[in-house]
Amino acid sequence: MAEDNAINQRVGKLILQRAGYQIDLVSDGSEAVAAHRNQPYDLILMDCQMPTMDGFEASRKIRELDGKQPVIIAVTANALVGEREKCLEAGMNDYLSKPFQADQLVGVIRKWAVSRDDSGTPE
Repeated sequence: MAEDNAINQRVGKLILQRAGYQIDLVSDGSEAVAAHRNQPYDLILMDCQMPTMDGFEASRKIRELDGKQPVIIAVTANALVGEREKCLEAGMNDYLSKPFQADQLVGVIRKWAVSRDDSGTPE
């Protein structure tokens, strides 16, 4: 999970651990790119607005890397028209707007984690 807000990090981690998922935390996009380069992830929750490198740029950089590509789910407080399209254009696979309920977060993770084909889309 790439998230700069410590409270959101704790809440997301708790929700996902209770749902049985392993989670690592980073605080900005450059850390997310480095973490994925060091240990490729299956799925990344990517906050769109972070310091140093935002989630859009981080997603584009991850997509440029060779090797295993993760599912990237945008997590953003921007519910503006066109925001979903902006996320998809940056290489993200899906979109979750804040604030979200625990079941919404777990649901979007399950949608992508249960089974996906090589194209990165759910089966």
